[in-house]
Amino acid sequence: MRTRHWVWAALLLWIVANPAFSAQRGQPEDVGGIPDDKAFKEDAVTLPAYPQDAGLAEFRPRGASNNRYYIDLGTISLGEDRVVRYTAVVRSPSGASNVSYEGLRCKDAHYKTYAFGTREGAWIPARNPDWKALGVSVTTFQYSLYKDYFCDLESVAGRNARDLRLKVKDHFPQKSNTTKR
Repeated sequence: MRTRHWVWAALLLWIVANPAFSAQRGQPEDVGGIPDDKAFKEDAVTLPAYPQDAGLAEFRPRGASNNRYYIDLGTISLGEDRVVRYTAVVRSPSGASNVSYEGLRCKDAHYKTYAFGTREGAWIPARNPDWKALGVSVTTFQYSLYKDYFCDLESVAGRNARDLRLKVKDHFPQKSNTTKR
């Protein structure tokens, strides 16, 4: 009986550690979940204009939240490096806003925050703008953007930024109500 448990434990350990199975689960094959940046050359990033309410489109992330989530349609871009970049605005029920300029790498399911917005309408560069694995958390809006809007499996879900903007707009075509409560 004990031998059977050891066999199952060894088999489970082999499945978890085997890179072929890791790739099938959609996880990066390298240790620690960090993408192989030797093959990736990131474009130079210029921060966009600060978002205005008129340019925001609301989207709904997976999971339950009282917050409201918006994308500045004018900032959605697709670089030569195949990174989808965008400005996100998250508003709490009390009207507080978190603004960030971010990027998504569809190929390896990673995101990066380049800058955060201030109350005065300016950008502050992120202290540690490193690529982070998305994981499968349904509580992060980045995962929803990756899975539901911008990426198809391991590739970008459109030929250009215009396709990506249309995908967001078509998903929720109603006029977004971005007024503060």
